[in-house]
Amino acid sequence: MLEAMKNTILPIVALFSFTALAQAAEPPHEMWDVIYGSSFKRLEQLKEVIKQGADVNAPIGFNRMRRVDDGPSSRTPTAWPLDGAVQQGEMEMVKLLLANGAKFHGGELANAAFAGYENAALAMVTVLLQAGADVNSPRPDYRADVNSPLPDYLDTALIRASYKGYKDVVKLLLAQPGIQLDAINIDGDTALMVAAEKGHLEIAEMLLKAGAQVSITNKRGETATSLARETLARQQAMVSKLQSHSK
Repeated sequence: MLEAMKNTILPIVALFSFTALAQAAEPPHEMWDVIYGSSFKRLEQLKEVIKQGADVNAPIGFNRMRRVDDGPSSRTPTAWPLDGAVQQGEMEMVKLLLANGAKFHGGELANAAFAGYENAALAMVTVLLQAGADVNSPRPDYRADVNSPLPDYLDTALIRASYKGYKDVVKLLLAQPGIQLDAINIDGDTALMVAAEKGHLEIAEMLLKAGAQVSITNKRGETATSLARETLARQQAMVSKLQSHSK
């Protein structure tokens, strides 16, 4: 009898558990669906949800899934419509959100500078700067500790553009008042360091001319000079390898 009762109770407990989890899951979020959806009509959809009164500054992503016992402010917002539109490279959606009062939350400019193509990066960075984005704002990262309301801070737009080798973007950023040439990321790397490591000579020259410091050491004890030497050594090894197979 006891075994039979167990066999009956367990499915009931599982059902209640599943129901609780379903209630704790994220509710459908229309703005999230528009920003990250796959429809080619997303711009029109965004216009419609804004017309219907959607809050363009309401968060659409958090540092963790919702729990049953969560209060209104138990989770930390990590994504917003403007940030999502920038990451998606949706220029017209970005302009629409800005025109309707979307605010910056820190990572937009750095994400724009990391676009897949320089022309796209330059266009997006230009629009964001014209709208008042902080040129020195780093990209926040909430993944290190999902229980912490404070993020780690990753690359600035200048670091990311220098890494990608986007000369025109770097030039635009260097022209901004108050640009911090030697801002560091979570690893202690500066824009000059990543340019040196990637072998982007023209960008390194631009940064040096603007006053970037060569002597800064990152958390691994490396400088821009030592990183350039390591890159050169790898390139020389590649040249030697190729030459050995061409004989």
